[in-house]
Amino acid sequence: MANPRIAVFARLANGNIAPVRVIEGGHTRLARTSHAIAFDQRNDEIVVPNPFAEAILFFRGSASGDEAPVRIIQGPSTLLEDNDELTLDSVNGEVIVPTREAILVFSRAANGDVTPLRTIAGPKTKINRARGIAVDPLNNIIAVGNRDPQGILIFNRTDEGDVAPRAIIAGPNTGIYATKGFTINPARKELIATVEARGVQVTRKVGESFIGIWNYTDNGDVAPKAMIKGTATKLIAPRGAALNLQNGEIYVIDKVQNALLAFSWEKVLEGMRR
Repeated sequence: MANPRIAVFARLANGNIAPVRVIEGGHTRLARTSHAIAFDQRNDEIVVPNPFAEAILFFRGSASGDEAPVRIIQGPSTLLEDNDELTLDSVNGEVIVPTREAILVFSRAANGDVTPLRTIAGPKTKINRARGIAVDPLNNIIAVGNRDPQGILIFNRTDEGDVAPRAIIAGPNTGIYATKGFTINPARKELIATVEARGVQVTRKVGESFIGIWNYTDNGDVAPKAMIKGTATKLIAPRGAALNLQNGEIYVIDKVQNALLAFSWEKVLEGMRR
């Protein structure tokens, strides 16, 4: 069984390198199946979900060792369940959490058994086992991966209640079998999603899964305008994604390889310009 921990590496680390520090131990309250992490640079905090405890944990940005969270959102009023992913809106001070049939929005400063600020839920939303989520506070959208329809649901950031998505990217041309992670490029108004191929965790074939890029305005059965795909990518079962525009890199976790892969964002842009 995997050891629940947060490992921090140097940005330029490469190969079989030890982390510069690790957060782990009983006091951390970390769980094995947390599938997302966010860093709040403005407030110097690390935010991570614990689905087993139905909680959201907040750590100091410099936390190390068996260190307890500084805050925990947890309790029946939170409506948290199956909450193994989240995203952070540091502009508006909100943490956004997908669950089995809802998207819950909490104040970043919330602590304890608190009710969500907003909830997106109901049959019109089409939310069904949401996987991967990202928020763009500048263009005011939330994008979330979905099981049925298998694709991407796009909502207005301030949506609340039983509201229909403003757009749904789904269909055979999208290539989407299962979206596993999201990041967003606000300046270019692009969604960047990791897409896992059917059965790849059994076959372990390199190059079938991919990272796809769509425009915010895409709707329907729309193919990605660009992809990171092929055997050279070493992608097997990609999960979370993060974009580092300052250093021109995109990061992806691969579950099968137990690895963090870094790609050149400029090379991706070159491919879109061809």
